[in-house]
Order: sequence, then C-alpha cells, then structure tokens
Amino acid sequence: MTDRPDTQGIKTNNDDARIIAEIFTDLGSAFAEHDAAKFDERFTADVVFTAVNGTRFFGWEKIHAYHSERLTGHAEGINTWYEIERITFPAPDVAVVFFRQPIVVSEHMRANVGTWVLVKRDGQWWISAGQNTAVAVTE
Repeated sequence: MTDRPDTQGIKTNNDDARIIAEIFTDLGSAFAEHDAAKFDERFTADVVFTAVNGTRFFGWEKIHAYHSERLTGHAEGINTWYEIERITFPAPDVAVVFFRQPIVVSEHMRANVGTWVLVKRDGQWWISAGQNTAVAVTE
C-alpha cells in the first residue's frame, strides 16, 4: 500500500484562521447590505467561482457582474450567513474553507454548502476559487 500524504494538518498561525473567519463575517454583512463591491473585495483577479446553479465564472469582472445583479435585483428579503465547518491549510499560504450557508426567505429555509480556496499574498488572504452547492434542509 502506498503511503499517502496528509494535507489537512499543516500547522499555521491561529491568526490566519481568525482572519479568514472575519472575511466570511464581512461577506455576510456585505450580502445583508446588498453591497456587491464590498462582497467581492477579497476575490482575486483570476478567481474561478461556481454558483449554486452550476454557472462557472472566470475572473473578478465576471463574478462581480453576477453578484452586482444578484444583490441589487434578487436579494431583497433574503437573510443569509456563513457557518464555517472547517478550515484546513494544505500549505502555509493556502486555506480551504468548508462552510454551510443557511438562507431564509420569509418562512422558507434552504442552505448551500461551499468549498472555497483562499491564498495568502503579501500578508492578505484572498478568495481564489469557490464551489457552492445547494442542499436539502430537513426540519
């Protein structure tokens, strides 16, 4: 049997996990404010992002156009936030964030789960890639 590397347990500064958690708090606030510029401020220029409906966006301009349209035209009455389930560091300057995103509209609730990759450049964390998936909510 081949020895397989463990990529989930790289030690990192706890400040990195705290900063990443703050980024997700800021994302939730930006959504609540319907502020696409604030929401997208931590995405890299070459971000690759897959939305819940399977649409894939390549580059900051594309994802910003999508978020601008969604947040100004479809976000009214939506309450959402991010619940980080796990942050792993396959390398000191790479983080993978696994999260749940509950979404409440009137009396209806649904959720997304996401896996996003963040990279650290010049001391700052940036969202480089993201995949969101809708999940069934059981009550």
